[in-house]
Amino acid sequence: MEQDITLGKYGGQEMAAWLVIVVLVTLIVKTLSFIFIPLSVAILVFFAVGIPMEFLRRFGVPGWLRILLVVSFILDGLYWVGGLLQANIMEFVGQLPVFKQKLSEYAAIELNAFGITVEQGKEILDAFIGTMEGKKMEPLGSFLHAAGGSFFHFIGNLVWVVLFLIFMLAERDGMENRLQNAFGKRRAGKIIRVGGRISQSIEEYLGLKTLISLLAGVLSGVALWLFGVQFALLWGVLAFLLNFIPNIGALLATVPAVIMALFQSGSPGFALLVASVLVAIHFVVGNYLEPKIMGRGLNLSPLVVLFALIFWGWMWGGVGMLLAVPITAAVNIALEEYDPEMPLVKMISAE
Repeated sequence: MEQDITLGKYGGQEMAAWLVIVVLVTLIVKTLSFIFIPLSVAILVFFAVGIPMEFLRRFGVPGWLRILLVVSFILDGLYWVGGLLQANIMEFVGQLPVFKQKLSEYAAIELNAFGITVEQGKEILDAFIGTMEGKKMEPLGSFLHAAGGSFFHFIGNLVWVVLFLIFMLAERDGMENRLQNAFGKRRAGKIIRVGGRISQSIEEYLGLKTLISLLAGVLSGVALWLFGVQFALLWGVLAFLLNFIPNIGALLATVPAVIMALFQSGSPGFALLVASVLVAIHFVVGNYLEPKIMGRGLNLSPLVVLFALIFWGWMWGGVGMLLAVPITAAVNIALEEYDPEMPLVKMISAE
């Protein structure tokens, strides 16, 4: 009987209406990705800097000065780290043909154990790399080509992100009054409560996740530098970024560094040692420190997180995968406030 009531409440017409809305929103967001991507990145950074902004506010720092300090710190960090990173990327892109040849040889040797000849192994690898060169892996290709070019061109692409961020930070303190003037105290109260829950949850998640990811990236970069692996800074930054992607990010960050160690040394034992150290770093950071620091987290089902990664990766590529968890968490909190008994809420939740 309870099941029938639930199905009736969320019956045919309402489900169809929600499906149409979801499809339309998906098409709009994907089509206008050139606007929504920088806006979403700005929102991500906005939540990530919430903790330092609040810290400065408690010490009586004026709003304009807080914005100036935080934005300047971000831009200075991007400039100095990005300048070093660009040099690594340009050198890496220049050596790609050599790496391709070495990878072809290693792959052919391994495939020979399965009865595949060296020529067939090279043909398989050439077809795979040709797929990447044919832009079917657009996010990776675009990133390498853009990052391998002028760093100032890269900074130019961040102008919209910075502009969005500055305006959002400027509106941060006065948003509550604006909502009350627009919707009245009663309706604005509910909007502020929902927004507050979303803001607090994602602020805490992103602030702590940024520190944890920074730790993972620094430890990985230093370990690779001590081992003498080429492009240690590049792999450290990659570990920092990919650590925002749950479950698979740490694995994706480890693979290229281990392959580079194998190329350099030609020793599977040395590559295995590097892999063991990197896996140990990510294991300790991800399975011990992160749960201790972040606690309950965002209360999302692991399966939902996986589907969110696939969906937003399809929508916006690598940026979408970085944004997948915060966006899904915001949707979950909003739906909980709208109707806690909604079946979709119970499916998304980890409880």
